[in-house]
Amino acid sequence: MASWDELTALRPGAAVRHDREEYVIERTIRLDQEGCVWFEHRLSSDGSGRTVWLEIPADPAERVIVYDSSEPLGAPHEPGPEIVHEGERMPHVMSGPATYRTIERSAAAKSGVLEYHEYAAGGRHVTYECRGAEGLWEVSEGREADPAEIEILG
Repeated sequence: MASWDELTALRPGAAVRHDREEYVIERTIRLDQEGCVWFEHRLSSDGSGRTVWLEIPADPAERVIVYDSSEPLGAPHEPGPEIVHEGERMPHVMSGPATYRTIERSAAAKSGVLEYHEYAAGGRHVTYECRGAEGLWEVSEGREADPAEIEILG
């Protein structure tokens, strides 16, 4: 249904359907790590109150990742070659600082630096992120999705 080009062109206010649920894009984040650019869209559902993040990778051949769970950490994440998450070993796949710029539906745009560490096994992904100087780390869980499972509604 949705192509990689269409997914990277989405902006706040657009409506999409994923997994039989309709969402509105509230925020788009453009991330850049030394010329490697990818996008994340924050999707909100008025029907269920659910919020998910849709990560559109830099490479059109890679799968989209839908993050549906995020929680703050009490301490900074120390990266390693792998983690054990809910009993599953997940190797480290990428890290770095990336600059970001947001486009907001109802607030002023933000920019800064995101420090992240991503781990993956099979279609599961776990990402640790810290935005800006406040130093608050979050951990997010996601699963790979086929872009064809995402329908752009308008």
